Amino acid sequence: MEENGERIQEEGSNLAFIVDSNIIFSIVVAGRRARAYRIIAEHQDLEFFSPEEVLIEFREHTKKLERSARVEFWNKVLLAFSLIRIVPKVVYEDVLQEAYSIARTFDAKDTPFIALSLKLDLPIWTEDRGLLRASFKSGKYVALDTEAIERLLEGEPLETIREKLYRKLFK
Repeated sequence: MEENGERIQEEGSNLAFIVDSNIIFSIVVAGRRARAYRIIAEHQDLEFFSPEEVLIEFREHTKKLERSARVEFWNKVLLAFSLIRIVPKVVYEDVLQEAYSIARTFDAKDTPFIALSLKLDLPIWTEDRGLLRASFKSGKYVALDTEAIERLLEGEPLETIREKLYRKLFK
């Protein structure tokens, strides 16, 4: 595996995704009950990546997440972060400016996720409607919601999934 971003996926792997913080946080709050957790657990052959900034975002929201999670908070945190590979900024820093030019139109905090997606040429798994809509508007990256991820894993063609997602977002 090359850490410079040219080929971060290991040979023989199937699908891989950039995981947005809202997906990780859903696992932190709900643990094994989270829809995202069930998808990840049922598909051991998938790879999941997040930019290092997700750790900063987690730290900023720790108290709120802890209140929401109620029980076994730190166990759920360990569970969530054990499923995802955190990618150092050095891997995608060369595309941060391009990513920012896209993200600034809706939420500049999504810049690292878009940058990692651009660098690794992987779709972003998110429930953030702004990030989803911008993927269609910019045409530079692909973003999918959980429902779309499930359909993709069931074998539905990406083009069909994207058409349905577009209608859902822009109806």
